[in-house]
Amino acid sequence: MLGKRIKIAIIATIILAAVILLIVFFPDILALLGKIIHLFLPFVLGYLFSLLVNPLANLLEKRFKLPRNLAAILVILLCVGVVGGILASVILKIVEEIRGIYQNLPAIQINIVSAWEEISHKFSNIYDAVPPAVQEMLDELGKNFTASISGIAGMEYTPIFRSAGNIAKSVPGIFVGAIAFLLSSFFMISDSKTVKNALERTLPDRIQIKFERMKTEVKRYIGGYVKAQLIIMFFAFIILFIGLNILNIDYSLLIALGTAFLDALPFFGSGAVLWTWAAVSFLTSEFGRGIGLIIIYLCVIFTRQMIEPKIVSQKIGMNPILTLMAMYVGYRLFSIGGMIVGPLLLMLFISLKRAGFFDGIIEASKNINMFIKNEYNKIKEQIKE
Repeated sequence: MLGKRIKIAIIATIILAAVILLIVFFPDILALLGKIIHLFLPFVLGYLFSLLVNPLANLLEKRFKLPRNLAAILVILLCVGVVGGILASVILKIVEEIRGIYQNLPAIQINIVSAWEEISHKFSNIYDAVPPAVQEMLDELGKNFTASISGIAGMEYTPIFRSAGNIAKSVPGIFVGAIAFLLSSFFMISDSKTVKNALERTLPDRIQIKFERMKTEVKRYIGGYVKAQLIIMFFAFIILFIGLNILNIDYSLLIALGTAFLDALPFFGSGAVLWTWAAVSFLTSEFGRGIGLIIIYLCVIFTRQMIEPKIVSQKIGMNPILTLMAMYVGYRLFSIGGMIVGPLLLMLFISLKRAGFFDGIIEASKNINMFIKNEYNKIKEQIKE
């Protein structure tokens, strides 16, 4: 009994020390994790890519009797060629639209300020009815808004040139990373069976079982969610891009990409952009555009409702509060992209828990809790006596 108490006390001390160290050195740990991820990112991406294209390589090997190495090369060239071509076209179009926005900033500023003034004029009766303090706040808001628009329009090219210079400096690193990604993908595709057999010989059976369970959970839980969101984002982007072009709206590619990205975020959706934009259009007497934006939104929602049940086998079922917390923490740590990374990491944690990776920690926590309760009850009884 004494040995068990000592063991539990040691475990509790270790866990407490680990928690304290994690809290104290959290920024350093986060920076170290970032460096480790950055260091091994090409190989992780190569592994994930090999998982995606291995079925195609197997098909080429069995159907056309191709050597495994040749099948791996053909698959990589095909995927990189198709995806690279599409990405290059999209990036060129985005760069063109960004340049167009920057060149037309003065005209955009005039249009935004005019729309703001028109909306303010329409709400002048409400403005006169509110208390003076609220009027001052609205006046200050209007001044700040106009100043912000003027500041954006008056920006110089220096930040853009600086960003372009930073990108140019990082080109060698990107090139080396791309080579590492391609080589790791080739070896993992061509030697997939060898790698699998080596892992099976190296890892204990207990660990292999947990990894298989983790793989199943991650594929079902995260893979299903990511696949569903990518498909929905793709269809939302196509609808938005076509609809905005029909309405003759400039910079339709950028707007469609940004809105499709928002559509994938929990608690947001494309309505955050389209309904707001439609409301502004109605207030500025652009009724045709407002109606068109509402129709685009309804098409996006209808498509989502039609597609989602077919591509998502079951509900993800994440707690809304936990999802919101994950989005907030992700945003604070990784900026805008963290709003997607946060929920994905939460899903990964839930998948690992379901796979049994935390069973030992949970069991130890239960034992520590039971030990503390028993000791507390003994102390209470001694005090009563």
